[in-house]
Amino acid sequence: MAIKRGKSAENQSATYKTQKRWEFNRRKKLERQLKLQPNNEQVKKAMSNIYYRRKTPKVREWSASTIRMAKIVKLFTGRFDRDILSSNKDVASLAIQKSASRPEQQKTKTQTADKNFFSIAARLSTGSLA
Repeated sequence: MAIKRGKSAENQSATYKTQKRWEFNRRKKLERQLKLQPNNEQVKKAMSNIYYRRKTPKVREWSASTIRMAKIVKLFTGRFDRDILSSNKDVASLAIQKSASRPEQQKTKTQTADKNFFSIAARLSTGSLA
């Protein structure tokens, strides 16, 4: 699986925006729809207001180091809050306090399955070894 996009793919997506190919494609789709539905007011309104609709993402992607950190925090606290990795120190400290203040979950003693009933270790733990 590829980790990075190639140069040609990056150039193609850059020229898509700079050459306004998006505007051409959008106008063509709307004209086609207007031909099918001539009385559609929404299409007429959209034709007068064509703008670039793709936005850059505001949420950071998961990186390998972020995943490792999340796994470690979850191992010790039982859950991971994404705010722990926030660049805002107040938000991060609150998230750490919130995850650390969770009460300890009581571990119950596991019962042996029926198929392990005749093993020596199972009989020793239940006290049924005569």
